[in-house]
Amino acid sequence: MQVTETLNSGLKREIKITVPAGDMEAKLMARLTDARDKVRINGFRPGKVPVQHLRKMYGKSFMAEVVNEILNDSTRSIITGRGEKAAMQPEVIMTEDEKEAEKILAGGSDFEFSLNYEVIPAIEIKDFSDIKVTRQVY
Repeated sequence: MQVTETLNSGLKREIKITVPAGDMEAKLMARLTDARDKVRINGFRPGKVPVQHLRKMYGKSFMAEVVNEILNDSTRSIITGRGEKAAMQPEVIMTEDEKEAEKILAGGSDFEFSLNYEVIPAIEIKDFSDIKVTRQVY
């Protein structure tokens, strides 16, 4: 996973993340082999369904789950890894081009997205031990 900071202005941050297609393919294959033992398809013994057949039937839905998992995990890990605290949920910006999205779901293209968020500023607490307060009694 390649992480590039594109905006660092005041409290605003924008980070571009690129996940290689090979990493996504590895996660998809792990999910398919895990599902292989659980899926029951007519014509195949339990646990003996070929992975390529599962990929043809469930590949896009499993890849969508992999993309969702990558978004959730990387968002949390990147922000905490940078030592920042997001003021609110980061805005995720992905491609809106349908052909590019189809390439990503087919595993033929790297997955690129951007995170936009604002950080909570660091607040310094000063020493108040030398301040004297007098309280009036009524």
